[in-house]
Amino acid sequence: MAKKNTKINVNPVDIDLSALGSEAGLTILHDSDYAMVFDRLPLFLPKVDKAIGGGLPFGRMIEVAGKNAGGKSTLAFHAARVGTALGCIVVLVDVEGTADRIRLAHLGIDTRKILVKQPDPEQGINLTVEEIGRTIEDTLEIFKKKYPGVPVIFIWDSVGQTPSKVELDKDYGDQNVGARAKAITQFITKVAPQISETKSMLIAINQIRDDIGGNPMFQTMKVPGGKAWEHYASLRIEIKKKNAIKKGQDKIGHIMGVKVNKSKVCRPHQEADAYLISDNGLDYEYNIAKMAEDAKVLPAPGQSYDYVDSDGVQHKMKKDAFIEFLRTAEGQQVREELLNKLVTVEFPEGYVALTNANLDISGWMDTVHEAGLTPLDEIGDLPNAGADDLIQEIEEEIRGEQD
Repeated sequence: MAKKNTKINVNPVDIDLSALGSEAGLTILHDSDYAMVFDRLPLFLPKVDKAIGGGLPFGRMIEVAGKNAGGKSTLAFHAARVGTALGCIVVLVDVEGTADRIRLAHLGIDTRKILVKQPDPEQGINLTVEEIGRTIEDTLEIFKKKYPGVPVIFIWDSVGQTPSKVELDKDYGDQNVGARAKAITQFITKVAPQISETKSMLIAINQIRDDIGGNPMFQTMKVPGGKAWEHYASLRIEIKKKNAIKKGQDKIGHIMGVKVNKSKVCRPHQEADAYLISDNGLDYEYNIAKMAEDAKVLPAPGQSYDYVDSDGVQHKMKKDAFIEFLRTAEGQQVREELLNKLVTVEFPEGYVALTNANLDISGWMDTVHEAGLTPLDEIGDLPNAGADDLIQEIEEEIRGEQD
């Protein structure tokens, strides 16, 4: 015997979601920009920028972690260098006392454009997790009132060396299990919403610790700060120290692996290599030359580089001399061409930071063109063409296609 159909036919209701959400204190997701990433801070190292989704995201908390001497602080300081060049307000929270202005100047940072928060024993100020939280809250309020719309970057060096107030107040031998993790959980609860609302950026340097009792065959990344920090950070970058870079018998640096372990703003588990030079950090010209060589856009016969620029001029010289040439006013055109060819390779649809809503990246020393729209090879075929001539030629091409 057939079963009786007991389903009730209900006509779909035409719901006014806007009115319903307004009455309930809700917003249509399509109209919400609270969680949107409107701006990214590019590092102008295209291979690394590709791995991190086009640049470091504003409005988020970012962790840069790694073992000793891998380049954690160097990567953060390079971000500070770019941020100051692009007109951001950069605040360095120097818990470890490593913000040596002479050393940072060697890394290419204009120390006149960096604000720093350091311990002040005479005033009884110790940099605890709680004090750093208050500093970020107070300074954000001041910055956004005086300079609305100007991006703000905080660099915290480092999470692993910052005590909680409870730890600092206890005597030697006193138990303080979980005190720092609790303080950081409270820090996240109070500070994270302000970072999101103001579209600021917090880069927190952290340390990888040995996992006592863990499986040595399947080592995991273990960092101080508790699970709340690991879960809340939108982008977790691990820095790895790889092969040494040598000049003759002298070790002058190492290849630095940049691996995205977790990301809510791009595809995770991407990795790229950069070149860290001990004296100069992430030496921009050295990285551009080596990355261009790796990408096969800078010919490297033997111990030399041999490059023909867009004007047809050949530049053939020993590798060290070529890199020094890129630092000069005469080499700026070649450096910019190499940067743009790398951008074309890594970002065929266009450099992500060119679409920033607020942060203009034209303040960098080299201009990034609309890669993916006009291939650099085609631009190179037009020696000495001025901007007006180029625009006119493109317009004539468009009119010809329309006809």
